[in-house]
Amino acid sequence: MWHHQGMARVSRAESKERTRQRLLSEAQRLFREQGYATTSLEQIAEAAEVTKGAIYGHFASKEDLMLTAIEANPTPDYSTTLNDESRPLRERLAEFGRTLAEDAPGDTEELAMYLEFFAALLRAPDALERYSNDRERRLQELAAADGADSDDLAPGVTSVQSWVIGQALLVGLQVERRLSPHLATAEVFERAFGLLAALYREE
Repeated sequence: MWHHQGMARVSRAESKERTRQRLLSEAQRLFREQGYATTSLEQIAEAAEVTKGAIYGHFASKEDLMLTAIEANPTPDYSTTLNDESRPLRERLAEFGRTLAEDAPGDTEELAMYLEFFAALLRAPDALERYSNDRERRLQELAAADGADSDDLAPGVTSVQSWVIGQALLVGLQVERRLSPHLATAEVFERAFGLLAALYREE
């Protein structure tokens, strides 16, 4: 009898986790396909085949759903291109920019989803603080992992500052690529990321 109750408890927990994962994956799919702003919790519940009320057993809000999905994503690994010390840093950064430019046109839906989400965050202070904490933690980790110390950086520059500037370039250029496709060319991406070399001492 005890064994049977234990099994029931485990399967309930597993069932709850499966529902949670289904809600997350359906939310992400709908956010991408029809937009973060226009997707409702009702639509997510329907797609995941649960009641709207059941969502609140797992997530507090639409922002909570999106934030949970983002927090589960691994931080991108930029090290392959950037850490190849056989080539000058400016060259590595330029190649990184070109790679981004080539990838940029691929996922307009994802970019639109994030821009809508960022707009929603700016009107939701608690969600914004949670997102900021996660984003800042990741930037700190990227800076810590890049191995740059004060001898590598230009006077007064910190590794975190270089990553924040790089992130701002990354987001801004991806937006500009869609808004000004004939002007925001791969060459512009290369030049923009090449500018980051000025944050480091000459090699």
